[in-house]
Amino acid sequence: MRTGGFEEAQATYLSDDGRGIVGQFRRFGEEGPAYEVLGIVSKEKALISVVYSEEQLAYPIADVLADPIALTIP
Repeated sequence: MRTGGFEEAQATYLSDDGRGIVGQFRRFGEEGPAYEVLGIVSKEKALISVVYSEEQLAYPIADVLADPIALTIP
C-alpha cells in the first residue's frame, strides 16, 4: 500500500523547519505564474525558480506560505 501522495507532499509548512516546503509548486497569487521551491537559503528566504522564465531568486518564506499551491503547471 502506497502512502504519502501528492497532497501530502504539498502539505502546508507546519514547523520552523522550512525544508517541508522544498519541492512544492506554488503560484504568485491566485492566477500568477507557477514557481518551484528549490531550497531554503535562510530563516526568512527560500530559493525559488519561476517555471516560465526559469529565473531563480530568494523569496520570503512567509510569502511562499501565503501563495496558493499550484494545482496545474503551467
